[in-house]
Amino acid sequence: MTSEEPGTTSGTRRRPAWVVGSIAAAVLLVGGGTAYWASAAQGDGGTARRTGDSASAPRDAGDPSGPGIAPGEPDPSGTGVVYRADVKLPEAPAAAPAYSVSGEVAEAEVARLAAALGISGTPRLEGDVWLAGEAADGSGPRLTVARTAPGTWNFNRFRAGGDGAGNGAGDDCVRGKDTCGPATLPRDAGGTGGSGKPVSEEAARAAAAPVLKALGQDGAKLDARLTQGAVRVVSADPVVGGLPTQGWSTKVSVGADGSVVGGNGELKAPVRAADQPVVGAVEALARLNARSGGGGNPEPSGCASAVPLAADTAGGATDTVPCNPEPRPMKPPRTETVKGAVLGLAPGTVEGSRGLVPAWLFEVAGQGGAPGHTVSEPASAQQGTPGPKDGRTVPGFSYKEEDRKLTVNFWGSACSTYALEAREQPEAVMVKITDTPNKPGQACIMLAEEKSLSVTLKEPLGDRKVLDATTGKALTKQ
Repeated sequence: MTSEEPGTTSGTRRRPAWVVGSIAAAVLLVGGGTAYWASAAQGDGGTARRTGDSASAPRDAGDPSGPGIAPGEPDPSGTGVVYRADVKLPEAPAAAPAYSVSGEVAEAEVARLAAALGISGTPRLEGDVWLAGEAADGSGPRLTVARTAPGTWNFNRFRAGGDGAGNGAGDDCVRGKDTCGPATLPRDAGGTGGSGKPVSEEAARAAAAPVLKALGQDGAKLDARLTQGAVRVVSADPVVGGLPTQGWSTKVSVGADGSVVGGNGELKAPVRAADQPVVGAVEALARLNARSGGGGNPEPSGCASAVPLAADTAGGATDTVPCNPEPRPMKPPRTETVKGAVLGLAPGTVEGSRGLVPAWLFEVAGQGGAPGHTVSEPASAQQGTPGPKDGRTVPGFSYKEEDRKLTVNFWGSACSTYALEAREQPEAVMVKITDTPNKPGQACIMLAEEKSLSVTLKEPLGDRKVLDATTGKALTKQ
């Protein structure tokens, strides 16, 4: 169920304290779909933040990050991807199961994983995180596990400690002194640095096997081709309910001496939830191409100055920068070949929280001698209200409900039209606010203003939470 913006109101409610006396402005770069908000509040320095980006907690050992384009995602320079199948794609079954992840991680689950990683002692709970290993000075192996599902865990075998007096290891700094001598790196005790050669793929899989068994993932699909210096990384995609997964990987890093030196993943096992009707691979591939294919927005038209005038610059002494208001031509999309497809699972929202949803996993051939890769596309036949082509959303910050009428408050502008969608679950209501630019392809100066949209629920909200689909967080009741 959705609500279009004609019902949007510029609220007269009292604004939160952090925006009182401030003027928020943003310049929307339509080509990239990202808004840059600048705040000039009374008495502060006017910090800038970018909306539209997602952040996740750092992990001690995981995928190497670097330049490149994720499979299935559009090239920000304008080159899209079009997937073409050279085989007959499979039909859809009547339905496929989703899997939810809920509850809390028990001490016994953490202890089992810690033992597989060679950590002795009893796990201890510190706030919302389980901790195993790590000496009093912060040295030694360290395993952390989030208490709440899905129980994200991180492991690092080698951590430099201190001297017990608050002074860090690796240098001769003394607390209270402004300067100190040259730093010395901790000795590489397990082949985690660049020295030595990585073990073979077979040896890395063997070293990772006890860890994967402790996680209940001994039947996972393994890939041990990646190396980072002297470390070989084993990536495990678990099989859940007989279905392969994509995007729910466990990473186990193996040092040059054959020991496990790092890793991360999810500890809580997914539990089968309700079945969902699904579409066939042909329709899912069409959706994938619509999302990642040859579309894309041209560069913004118009011209703007890069920076404001400096305080000591004469008003008439500036040089005029040549301006070309015409958008640059888009590059043609590149074509990649799909060699097969299988119905599996990929991360999604199940019963108002993170879980695994049915998805088609497309096997894509590598180009130029590169190895192939897998691209996933959700297979659910229950499509929500279509949003803007670039899929842009804005988060809400509060809500109120009366007689099944749910009203969500958010920050918007006159540059866009907004629509509200609500998906009801037994334990929560997921809301999504889509943002459609009024004049696509053109720059727009946005003055942030409080807005609200309403939608009628099928059932009273009761004690269910209201979750924002953009951030995944619960909204505050007004």
